[in-house]
Amino acid sequence: MALAGFIAVDATDADRARYAGEIEALHELAVDRLPRASDDSAFVYLLQSILGFEGDEIWGKELDHLNDGEVDVHCPECDEEILLDLTDDSEIMLGLSSELAERLHAEAVRAGREAVAAGLTRLFGRLVCPECGASFDVAENLAGASYP
Repeated sequence: MALAGFIAVDATDADRARYAGEIEALHELAVDRLPRASDDSAFVYLLQSILGFEGDEIWGKELDHLNDGEVDVHCPECDEEILLDLTDDSEIMLGLSSELAERLHAEAVRAGREAVAAGLTRLFGRLVCPECGASFDVAENLAGASYP
């Protein structure tokens, strides 16, 4: 399912239109299986594939940082590289910075995936750069670093 989500997110508009029925069927299958994911990792991959089927070019590719448990960001002011622990980084101010973050968090809570829900509050939280003191949104920074 994860591979299909990666393929769908990179599809051209013409291919998305041509295969709309197939993409929608895979989307429905992923949504249906989400509450029954075998573990937290599978849950995150299903969420990511759902976003891929929906055409989310950022989180259809980047959400699996939750499974990695860490993410590299760069301070937008001083360009300091910062490695963040998404499982227990006390430097991150917890938050849900967007409607998408709220949606994903609600899905994780509804499915009883507490660790995923907690990771999402870090991924979509804020950070103060330890080097220069600038405050920035982790997810926006990651999205900007990945997709200039």
